[in-house]
Amino acid sequence: MAMALPDLNAVIEQHLAAFDKPGVLSVRPGFRVRDNWLTDTPAIVVTVRRKRRHLPEAELLPREVAGAGVDVREASSRKVLELERPEEYAAQLRLAPDTGSVPHFPDERTLAGAHPAAAASAHAQLAAIAKPELPYSGPDGVSLAPVEAAVTLRLSASPDTGWAVLRDFLAGTTRSLTVGLYDFTSAHVLAAVSGSLAGKQLQLVLDHPPKNPTADQTDAATVDALRHDLPGFTQAWALTRLDKDATAWIYPTSYHIKAAVRDAAAVWLSSGNWNNSNQPDIDPLTVAADAQSARHRDRDWHVVIEQPQLAQMFEAYLRNDLSVAAAHNGPPEQPGAPLPPPGPGSTETPPFSEFFPAASVNGTIRIVPLLTPDPGVYAGAVRSLIAAATKTLYLQFQYIELPKTTDATSQSFVDLVSAVIERQRAGLDVKIIMSEFETAGYLEQLQALGLDVTGSVKIQNNVHNKGIVVDGQSVLVSSQNWSTDGTLYNRDAGVIIHDQTAAGYFQQIFLHDWEHLAAQKVQPD
Repeated sequence: MAMALPDLNAVIEQHLAAFDKPGVLSVRPGFRVRDNWLTDTPAIVVTVRRKRRHLPEAELLPREVAGAGVDVREASSRKVLELERPEEYAAQLRLAPDTGSVPHFPDERTLAGAHPAAAASAHAQLAAIAKPELPYSGPDGVSLAPVEAAVTLRLSASPDTGWAVLRDFLAGTTRSLTVGLYDFTSAHVLAAVSGSLAGKQLQLVLDHPPKNPTADQTDAATVDALRHDLPGFTQAWALTRLDKDATAWIYPTSYHIKAAVRDAAAVWLSSGNWNNSNQPDIDPLTVAADAQSARHRDRDWHVVIEQPQLAQMFEAYLRNDLSVAAAHNGPPEQPGAPLPPPGPGSTETPPFSEFFPAASVNGTIRIVPLLTPDPGVYAGAVRSLIAAATKTLYLQFQYIELPKTTDATSQSFVDLVSAVIERQRAGLDVKIIMSEFETAGYLEQLQALGLDVTGSVKIQNNVHNKGIVVDGQSVLVSSQNWSTDGTLYNRDAGVIIHDQTAAGYFQQIFLHDWEHLAAQKVQPD
């Protein structure tokens, strides 16, 4: 009979001396990993500095203790830091899996009896930053109500055709472009914006993230270039807690949106930034050499929506963000050194089986706009979307990171994951793809909550997407990562499109990835 995780805690407490071996860093309840994939077998997880094949008998860890199996894991360098010097780990402010955060386990303990998780919380360090918090509010008199109207959609994905569609969107600007972005560090996107917006109005709200490994220039250099090239350019740094150029904060970790409104008539929304990993300047559909390059670029979904009511709704929010931010920007400061790369040094996907051209859809379509941190908007709408699934539920996210502690607010994010679990238990075809940043420990936390990881999850390198397809009838295209900050507190944007053709377009790409690019192979913590 399988042992419950609380029972494993009792075994660890009673037999802690059995794990007191050279190189052991920590012990905790968890699940066994076998053949590089998580199983549903509870086990005592022992984290070691280095796994070695041949050890003296006195240094060997037991295979089981009091009937509980023992699973030995080699720690990453970041996990070693979290366990041995948790305050130093927290000071690095690695706030999410894609920036190098390792999963924290409150019941993980060292052999000395310490519980490092609380001390290693980067969010606790973040809260100590001395900067006033401003209450969030959206623009007055603007509703985020669903819109059902005549719409033209332009659908695309990266690395296939995302940049070609964005380039055409920018080139079509006749009067104005209003933009909210997390990262803008690509030279070819900068050149296209400067060329397309000459003599026109450009307004930009931009975050200050750590420098992307593929960047041609920093975000600050992008802003300097636009100020030089476009005399009418208006810009402000988003009010995030970490940004040294912001004198107050609204968003605790990120201004993570990827949205642009053209001529108050069309809106581009995406999971991808204006950088080289999300918007690669390649054409793998027609250039054979670019098919190899695509294996090192990110999977993202994008949509252009030509519909004035929706465009003006998003533009009102972006302009409000700009106005509020501009009032709280101080003199420019030199940014600190970028963090070291967060994960495996070099990743690639297997070869793509095919690439997908962009597609257009015209018709009367119902679209639900989603903005965070507007209270209840994203979590409520996406939970309803998931609950409405009757046959298939396909999710592709960079990661799913459960909250370190669950309170009344963060419970609404946990409820999203619970809604997926409920659809699994109802017998639907549930498939979940996540990136290499979803390490073994993050999967364990999902499995402990009740998600069937062993049969429904695969890992695909270079996934930056944040999308859901339901029954091949409705699709979510968004920038919201599945974390407490991503679904509740950061500025993010997305849409739910209730249209079979649009949903089918992204479903074919998801199924291609599931069959050809994703696998059950997990990275250690």
